[in-house]
Amino acid sequence: MPVRDGGAPRTAGVRLLAIAVALVRGRSDQAVSPERAATRRGARTLRVGATRLLRRVHQIPWRGKERTTLRRSAKQLTTSIEGRDTDGGIMAEDLVTRLLPVLSRSLEAEFNVFDVMRHGRHEKQLSNVFGWLLEAGGTHRLGDAFVRIFVDEVNRALAGATVFPVEAPYLVRQEVDTSVSGVADIADLVLENNAARIVVENYYTSDGHGHSYDGYRAFGGRDGRASVVVLLCRDEDKGLLVDGWEDAVVLTYGTLLERLRREVGEDYAREHPEQHAFIDQMYRKYVKGRGRMDDGAVLDFVVAMCATGEAERYGRRPIGVAGEEFATDLAQQARERFTESRELLQAVKGRLRAFAVKVLVPQLNQALGQAVFDDATARFQGGYEWTVNLGISEVAHPEGWRGMSGGYALQIKFGPSAWLANEGEPRWTEAVDPGFVDYSRPLITNGERGVVRQSSVRMQEVLDGLGPDDVRLRDEFLSLLNEGGAR
Repeated sequence: MPVRDGGAPRTAGVRLLAIAVALVRGRSDQAVSPERAATRRGARTLRVGATRLLRRVHQIPWRGKERTTLRRSAKQLTTSIEGRDTDGGIMAEDLVTRLLPVLSRSLEAEFNVFDVMRHGRHEKQLSNVFGWLLEAGGTHRLGDAFVRIFVDEVNRALAGATVFPVEAPYLVRQEVDTSVSGVADIADLVLENNAARIVVENYYTSDGHGHSYDGYRAFGGRDGRASVVVLLCRDEDKGLLVDGWEDAVVLTYGTLLERLRREVGEDYAREHPEQHAFIDQMYRKYVKGRGRMDDGAVLDFVVAMCATGEAERYGRRPIGVAGEEFATDLAQQARERFTESRELLQAVKGRLRAFAVKVLVPQLNQALGQAVFDDATARFQGGYEWTVNLGISEVAHPEGWRGMSGGYALQIKFGPSAWLANEGEPRWTEAVDPGFVDYSRPLITNGERGVVRQSSVRMQEVLDGLGPDDVRLRDEFLSLLNEGGAR
C-alpha cells in the first residue's frame, strides 16, 4: 500500500484497523476460527497478523481528530494483543495450567537450619557437615553409608580409569596442609586409607578459587597411593574449571544428598529423628530447592511463558508495572478457570452417578448373586463432594455386608476428593503411590478396609458417556472386594 496523503489510504487504513480488531476478537472472515484461536498456535497467529496490520496503520498520515482517535484505537488494540485485555482471550488459554505446577509452591519462607547458619559462599560450615557425614562412627548413626555413596560417585565419575575401594574404611581429616614443595595450600577434606587418598576441595561452585590442582594431586599420590582430586560444590559450572581443575572429579551436594535420602528409610527416621531432621533440612536446602523457588522451577516458569506466547512481557518497562499487569491478567484467568473446573467436576459427578445407578449397581448385584447395592448417591460436601457412594441395601440386609459412613462401603472418588483420600487422609491405609497416581482417572475405594485403587476409566470418558456394556468399574470393584477377603 503506498503511504501518501489522501482519502484512499486513510480509508484503507480504517479497513486495516477493522481487520486487525477482527483478528483479535475473532469476528471476521479473515480471522482464524475461535477454536483455533484458543490454541497456542492460533494465539500466536493472531498476534503476528494483527501486529503486522497495525504497523501499516501507523504508517498512514492521519490528519486532525481522526489521527488522534484512530491511533488511540490502534494503541488500545496493541495493548489487547500484548495480553493485557483478558476479555479478548489473547492471553494463551493454557497459561494458568502450564504455570500452576510452578506457582503452587508457597512464597512463605520455611524454616531451615542452614538459612539460620547463613551459609553463603564460605565453605567452612558445609565442610564440617560433610566431614561429619563421612565419619563412619559419627553421631549421625549412618555408619559408613555416606562414605560408600561418596566413593561410589567418585568411581562413577572416573568411569573405570581408577577404582577406589568402596567397602574399605577411610580416615577422614579436615583442613589438611597439602604443601609438597613449600607452597602452603589447605584442602578442606581428605579421605585416606592404606591404598588410596581422596583430596577434596569444597566450594559453593565448581571453581578451584586459587587452590592448586597439581599440588592436591601430588599430595594425594606422594607415597604411591591411588589418588584423585574432588571438587565438592553446590553448583557445577564447567566454565570455571580451569588451571587443571578440568581434570578434577566434580560432585554436587545434590547428587550426594539425593542418594543419601534414598539410602535412609523409615526405620532411620523413627530410630534417629534428630539426625534425620537435620539431614532432611540439608536435603531441602540444597536439593529440593534454594530459597523461595529453586532454579529449575524458575526455568520452568520462563519456558511456560515462552511456550504460551507470553514472553514479550519481559520486554516491557517499567518492570514493576509489567509484573502487576501480568499478575492481574493471570488472576482473572485463574478465577475463570477455577469456576469452569468446578462446573466440569459437577458434570462428571452427575454423569458418574447416573452411570452407577443405571449400570454399575445392577452389574455388581448380578455378579454377586444378590441385591447387595440398592442405590448410588453423591450428597457429600466439602472435600468429599466429588464422591459417588454405592449404598448397601437396608431392606435386603445381605448377610456378611457391613458398611461404614452410613452404609457406604464402596465409593468412586475423583478430582479433589480422590486426592484427599489418597494423600490427605491417614485413615486410607493402602493408597496409590503419589508418584504414580493419575488424577485424570477416578479412584475406587473400599472403606471397610481403608483401601484406595486406581481406576482405568478416564474422566473424559465419563463426560463423553460410558456405555451400558462397559464393565471396567464393575470388574475393578469385584477385584477390590476379593483382595484379602471380600467383606
